[in-house]
Amino acid sequence: MVDFFNSLPSPGVNDTRRDYCRAGATALIMKRPSQNLPSGWAWKAIVFGVILLFLTLFAGCTSTGGAKTGDTVRVYYSVALPGNPPFDTNQNGTPLEFIVGSGQMPPGFDRAVIGMTPGQTTTVTVPPDQAYGLRNESLVGEVDTNALKEMMTRLEQYGELSPRLIPGIDEPVWEYRAPGNQVYYYRFMNITAETTVVDQNHFLAGRDLVFSITLVEIVR
Repeated sequence: MVDFFNSLPSPGVNDTRRDYCRAGATALIMKRPSQNLPSGWAWKAIVFGVILLFLTLFAGCTSTGGAKTGDTVRVYYSVALPGNPPFDTNQNGTPLEFIVGSGQMPPGFDRAVIGMTPGQTTTVTVPPDQAYGLRNESLVGEVDTNALKEMMTRLEQYGELSPRLIPGIDEPVWEYRAPGNQVYYYRFMNITAETTVVDQNHFLAGRDLVFSITLVEIVR
């Protein structure tokens, strides 16, 4: 089965934020107490409060803000056609590892992951232009049925040809895995003794996809 499958703040912004936080924390620590300084437990409470404020500032300065373009991440996912059960998932298997924004995944999948933190789950509907593209009607044509049978016999001799039932698609999707792990998809419609309509579009072309994604880990 085919794998299912840039909002990075500029360095200047992050550097400025870090400098601001450091400067603020330093000012809190280095500030001289006034001469009318409270004594005893009151003074200890003030010192404790300053320490807590410093830790809060430091935590804010070092926050990663979730997954971003260029990160290597691991995710669990499932994918379905709208209103149908998933036809592919790795929920009970090994997490999928990929680099965000590298082109390994559909653009809509990448966008859904950006900003996620480990343990977070999101469900998004991805349109065709952010998934497997639009249909190409020039890839649909009528062929002689007997010639098609002969072609399928030859394909089986050189690779693996098998049907898949996809919830939401009426006809079986025939998957041909050629030598070198190249994968092609075919759908056959209006089959008669004389002719058959063959659709060579990817079976997800022109379709919205519903992804459920759980971010397992940001590997960096």
